[in-house]
Amino acid sequence: MQIFSAIVVTIVGALVLLGCGSHAMKSAPVGFLSQPQLMKKCSDDSWSYTAAKVNWPSYTGVYVAPVAIAAGAMEGGMWGNESDLPALATTFRTDLQVALGKRYAEAPAAAANVLVVRAQIIKAKPNAPARNLAPQTQIGGTGYGFGEVAIEVVDGGTGAVLYEFADRQSTTRFSTEKLSVWGSLEKSFETWSASVAKGCCVQ
Repeated sequence: MQIFSAIVVTIVGALVLLGCGSHAMKSAPVGFLSQPQLMKKCSDDSWSYTAAKVNWPSYTGVYVAPVAIAAGAMEGGMWGNESDLPALATTFRTDLQVALGKRYAEAPAAAANVLVVRAQIIKAKPNAPARNLAPQTQIGGTGYGFGEVAIEVVDGGTGAVLYEFADRQSTTRFSTEKLSVWGSLEKSFETWSASVAKGCCVQ
């Protein structure tokens, strides 16, 4: 009995590690950001860059471009559909506008003294809510969704890169977001928007 229990614990531990580490963002994403080589690794799941001596108060507006969706962004999941992603991208754009709107007026387009925010959803995996209802169904996090994003903020007049951010957000075991199909990704939108606002000196 003790041997059987030890085997079970070993298997569960391996599954948990697999679930946590298999999609870690271990390199800066390329192909969307203007200058990904500027970013420094913050963790296995996060990269960022902030230009030195940016005069943030000199910017009077912010334009958040429509959020892009990377080719092949949808990852697995029998619950969500790829057709859900455009609406989710719109939600993310709104979250960014709200977070940055606490300091900067919304601008209709790129211009001098306007911050331009570009974002791309790199990966989006939906939750499987039925697998997340009880602790015994959550072994290895097989029902957990996650999302990855790349964001940059540039000067609307010169195009100079002021801020870049790439991150992966995973579902946590005790979150309530895992009980809806896209709850984890939508929660990530709020987290990412707050990070961008902080990077752009929104108090």
